[in-house]
Amino acid sequence: MSNRQRPQWKQEVNIKLSRYVTLCISFIEQSHKKYESKMKITIFSKLLQHISPRISKHNSQVDAGFSLIELLLVVLIIGILSAIAAPAWDAFVTRQRTRTVNSLVLQALQKAQSQAKLKKEDVNVEFNIAVDPPTVTSGGIDQKLNANGEIKAGMVKLVVQECETKDADGKCTSYQDDADVQIQFNYLGAVEIDDPVQELPFAVSVSTPDDRLKRCTIVETLLGGMRTAEGEFDESTGTGCP
Repeated sequence: MSNRQRPQWKQEVNIKLSRYVTLCISFIEQSHKKYESKMKITIFSKLLQHISPRISKHNSQVDAGFSLIELLLVVLIIGILSAIAAPAWDAFVTRQRTRTVNSLVLQALQKAQSQAKLKKEDVNVEFNIAVDPPTVTSGGIDQKLNANGEIKAGMVKLVVQECETKDADGKCTSYQDDADVQIQFNYLGAVEIDDPVQELPFAVSVSTPDDRLKRCTIVETLLGGMRTAEGEFDESTGTGCP
């Protein structure tokens, strides 16, 4: 049987496998920079690069096909790569969830501040941390911090705190739970600190239920200046999230 009469499926299999291996190599190189399993990824990257030229050669000689050992090797490598990539993907998704909810918190605070200045009236922002996912109420309007349903119960935790102690330079060194889990902006967009009493900085932290990943929005100044942060709180520098 001539090469032209060889089964078409062999050529299609070779081409698809070649493309898949190329994608695997690209994925491994990116993962090598981002995640911790560098040694494992390097080993399998080299293995794929070793068999990739053979796949390319088979594409030009379609009638040769793949041996059973080569096919098993590719399947094995794909399985191992999936096992390596799964934890990294889970960590990436978790980071995205905390980042998304923290962005919603920041937007709610900024919107309330803008409304207070625009309408020349006090606007209160209250966080409901008793429900899961949590909600925020601003100007009498409730908003679910669930990213349009993408954040489910048990995925994130919200903690609302205010400064407890400060050093000689006025830098906050420790935080305590904010009793009423709310903050109020006056008609100038500044924070109302007398009625109700409010200590600054005021921090809303978003984390995983086990506190493994943490991001936060901090209302830092009397004029309502805000910033975002991530990671654990460092009392010596005042950085991170309480």
